[in-house]
Amino acid sequence: MKNSINRLVNFGVKATYLPWEIYLTRKLNAIVFLSMVNMIFGIVFFVSTGYSTFLMECILSLIILTFIPLLNYYKNYVWASYVFFCSAFLFFIPFNLKMGLESYMILFYFPVIISLVQLLGRKETWKHLLIISIFCFLTVVIIAIGYKDGFWDLKLSKTISSNLSIFNIIVSFSSTIAFALIMVIESIAQDTLIKKMLHEKEILLAEVFHRVKNNMNIVTSLLNLKKITSQSQETKDALEECRNRVFSMALVYQNIFNNDSLIGLNFKNYIINLVDEIANSFGSKGSYEINYDLEEIQLDLSTSIPCGLIINELITNSFKYAQVPGQKLSIDIVLKHVDNKIMLKVHDNGPGISDNFFQEKTTLGMELIESLSEQVNGKSQFKNENGASFELFF
Repeated sequence: MKNSINRLVNFGVKATYLPWEIYLTRKLNAIVFLSMVNMIFGIVFFVSTGYSTFLMECILSLIILTFIPLLNYYKNYVWASYVFFCSAFLFFIPFNLKMGLESYMILFYFPVIISLVQLLGRKETWKHLLIISIFCFLTVVIIAIGYKDGFWDLKLSKTISSNLSIFNIIVSFSSTIAFALIMVIESIAQDTLIKKMLHEKEILLAEVFHRVKNNMNIVTSLLNLKKITSQSQETKDALEECRNRVFSMALVYQNIFNNDSLIGLNFKNYIINLVDEIANSFGSKGSYEINYDLEEIQLDLSTSIPCGLIINELITNSFKYAQVPGQKLSIDIVLKHVDNKIMLKVHDNGPGISDNFFQEKTTLGMELIESLSEQVNGKSQFKNENGASFELFF
């Protein structure tokens, strides 16, 4: 029984549908089948009471309802929604005007409007919701004018009018509850599916980050081994620079992987870990101190890697060129919000930047910094400020 119902409500669901489209189609099918049940109740009621005035309308409505799942299957949920709601509102006009205000036929608008909002209340379908809502409003206006002018008033007997009002109140109320239950059940199922898909993607993303981190760590280890076995100091320095650059990228993936969030990382903690690693790679070459002024700022992956590489180049240059004999190296690192932007500043107390640098900027490290600054859509500048200073606003 459950499988049969499931096949019915899944009729018209396509493999290319997104989760919300799947459940919109399912909800529309379920509402159509419930409406068909209502029409069958109506036919049985009119046949049993011997009052056949509305029998043809009920039969015609039932025939139209059977074609809506086919529209779901051969077209899509938009076509099916228009046919369902527009035909429902069109049939409400003669039903309401013939039965009269005392029949409470107008109550059927409530379950239908509830289902309309629930089905099409998404940004992808708001235009269709607006069009059908306007059509609904116009039918209500027509019915109100018809009531006022007594149009199509059949002057039903008190017994028939009483029976109709009781039938309409019961069926409209039960339909509202049934429609609401359908919406809730399908919404819970949709939410469960989305959570499951999200969890699977989080697992896959975590696995990707883990593999990338491990591969980068292998690369840094290989570079380190090559550095140890190399005889040339120039080669050792070049390999160490490459190792630090790869490590700065690997550290981004490591921090994100270790965090609860897989879409960003706390860049404050990242900077501290990265600078400590760079300082350790230079060993005990003179005394130094690192001064941090860092805010808790979350950066995404596409911003973290360029910024990490920039910091790596700057701190490496400070350790290589800013140490003056007899003077303790001091490096200041600032990360904070300034005028709705993020400011990254690195300053050391070394001899500063030569005039030739501002004219040429030919080193690989400096070209990297400029290129990476553009990559994060930032504005950067070097200047002498009692030592070398770099600022990046992004």
